[in-house]
Amino acid sequence: MTEPASQHDRRIRSFVLRQGRITSAQQRAFDAHWQRYGLEFTGTPRDFASVFGREAPRVLEIGFGNGEQLVHAAKAEPERDFIGVEVHRPGVGRVLNALAQAGAGNVRIYHHDAVEVLEREIGGESLDEVRIYFPDPWPK
Repeated sequence: MTEPASQHDRRIRSFVLRQGRITSAQQRAFDAHWQRYGLEFTGTPRDFASVFGREAPRVLEIGFGNGEQLVHAAKAEPERDFIGVEVHRPGVGRVLNALAQAGAGNVRIYHHDAVEVLEREIGGESLDEVRIYFPDPWPK
């Protein structure tokens, strides 16, 4: 028989949050571009065809860092829609600026834990591909 979870139990996370300082440009990116590119975590399955306004192959990139690869992919593969998930706020700010500068319309961003996003917001048939580049190998 399993014991009920106590209020002191901690969930295993896929990351360790290391909040660096966010620059004024990165904060301005949140202010100016989050509404266009950002996806607020709601904990309920999301209709990505509605989010993107089309039905296209969907790619999830987990831990995009500063987003260079995500922006490159968005420009190189306009026939695909990209969902990026990152917990590092400065990196999210950088990618928001880069997406706006590139005029990318095929990318949306979560600033949240990828495990929770996968468990609660992405339905079983929602993705065509998952990309994870250079996962952090360092135990924290």
